[in-house]
Amino acid sequence: MVVSPIKPLLVRKKVAIKSTPTVQIIRPQEPKVIKLQDLQRLQRPATNPAIVVQPKHLKRQPGVKKKTTVKYCTYDPMPGSLENIKSVQSKGRGKILVIVANGPSVSEAPLDQLLTIPNVETLTLNCPDQRIWPTTYWAFFDRSQFTRHEKFWDNYEGYIFNSTSIKRQKTKSMQFKNQGGYGWSRDLTKNIFVGRSSAYAAMQIAQWMQFAHVYIFGVDMNPDGLNGKLHFYGVNPDVDPATRAIRFQGESVYYDKAAEVLTDMERSKFTFKTDYNPWPFIQKFNHATHKNVDDIRERAQSLK
Repeated sequence: MVVSPIKPLLVRKKVAIKSTPTVQIIRPQEPKVIKLQDLQRLQRPATNPAIVVQPKHLKRQPGVKKKTTVKYCTYDPMPGSLENIKSVQSKGRGKILVIVANGPSVSEAPLDQLLTIPNVETLTLNCPDQRIWPTTYWAFFDRSQFTRHEKFWDNYEGYIFNSTSIKRQKTKSMQFKNQGGYGWSRDLTKNIFVGRSSAYAAMQIAQWMQFAHVYIFGVDMNPDGLNGKLHFYGVNPDVDPATRAIRFQGESVYYDKAAEVLTDMERSKFTFKTDYNPWPFIQKFNHATHKNVDDIRERAQSLK
């Protein structure tokens, strides 16, 4: 028997190892929940008046109607404005104020004669009339008016009355906080009702300054205009004439409301100088022709 010196090789048979199968479980995505305080924060109105910001997740879906609420905002006056407002509170005592608005009848009024009448101060609304410029006071409450008449701003040294939308201010200028809705303010350190009409706001300023009497030119508000014009200077580039004519009726309501709020004595201190105003409120105040200033001269002489 022969014994081999070579040891036999042991060959292991490979055995497949069975593994436990892996199962991937996919859970449905939970709907996103928006907290109430987050929704309210996203719905806050923009700082610019009448602009509404609508979050992306709240955008209108096809076929779904959603009501949009528009909120008009106004800013608080600058600190210096309040001091200036207080300083003019009784500045008009013993004097007459002539307010010059922008209606077309202004072109027919002999405003240049006002320059020779004592105890008379003048207030320009919006666009200056070169015949009497610079006036004692100047008022405008719309940013577009500042843009169009900025050339007058730099050299003007009188008192300026603005809303808080006019950010640039001067030493003798002041901002009033506009209050929406119908009303009449007797404390201009708190607010003023512009009422869609600069003349309406100017009447409240005149009362605050305690003028003996106030004459108002150019509040014509006639949709037909005069010789095709709604303003003495021509066309307002910011508003279509047809649209502007329609607005007169809405503006007239503010004067109606004022006539209800003011006492007989308070109303008697205002005289509208126009032959063209067609609205009922004009009968609730003193009114006279715009074609002469005789009544102003006579009253001024009585104040001496």
